Amino acid sequence: MKHCLIFLASALAFAASGPLAAQAGKLHVITKRLDKSFAFKTGYEVNIEGEKAEVVIETWEKPEISVRMELIARHPEKAVAEADLEKMKFMAERVRNKIYLRNYISAEEGEAKPQSNLEARYLITLPAECPVYLKNYFGISNVSNLANRFRFFGEFSKIGMENVQGAIDLRSRFGDIVGRSLGGEVSINAHRSDITLEDIQGRYDIDAQYGIIRILSSAGLLDLDINAEKSDIYLFDPKLNDFGFLLTAQEGQINYPGDLRMNFLSNTESLKKVEVKPKQEYYPSITITVTFGDIYLEKEKPANAKF
Repeated sequence: MKHCLIFLASALAFAASGPLAAQAGKLHVITKRLDKSFAFKTGYEVNIEGEKAEVVIETWEKPEISVRMELIARHPEKAVAEADLEKMKFMAERVRNKIYLRNYISAEEGEAKPQSNLEARYLITLPAECPVYLKNYFGISNVSNLANRFRFFGEFSKIGMENVQGAIDLRSRFGDIVGRSLGGEVSINAHRSDITLEDIQGRYDIDAQYGIIRILSSAGLLDLDINAEKSDIYLFDPKLNDFGFLLTAQEGQINYPGDLRMNFLSNTESLKKVEVKPKQEYYPSITITVTFGDIYLEKEKPANAKF
């Protein structure tokens, strides 16, 4: 069964369990769980806005959106954890064809700010064709098996994706991006975020600053365009000779296998620019431009690589 995180609206009421207390050493953990489901209609879009949230989005065959949420407060004093948990709110509403989900902290005027470690956990299951827009702050997200449109905006939030297809738009600040088996039209804008993509197909447009970019491509990669600053870029593919390359490194180096023929358009200390055109008429095109960073082309991923 596949699940999905979503900000949804519906007239159905949440089934909320009463607070459950668990003690881990001197730390009290107070939890409130909420479950809700919605009928899915073609044209619906799910919007999620999480804060200090762990979001899991998966899919299933049912024409239904299922949401399970846990609100969690941790504090050495049980009474403080219970009081702070009541300040954590969850909103769900539908506006026309959009379903919105959101967790947030709300305290009455004059009330003290929460002292507990607060966290929200989403488990959402929905049809693969349901578009999703996910925003997450100071959290972590895992998304799998979507097949239509997926948008993500994160700050201090890592995102992992598995088998996500279609129109993909990712924007991240201070949060790493990891994807496996992605395909479609993919746009990535990242600032101080590492990017690791493996077994990818389709067309990619990547704009990045201050991070490491690792691409492990496969058959089906059509176009890859990377514009980066103060970043190192690694491309691993056993068939590098099948690609067309236009590589530019300003104040950096271009590293490549010895059997890959490179035509240097510029080879000065401050600017290195090379071009490669395969003999075949049609070939995947890879354009990489980096300022204050290096480019590495390799046919195999190192055995000791941690990605």
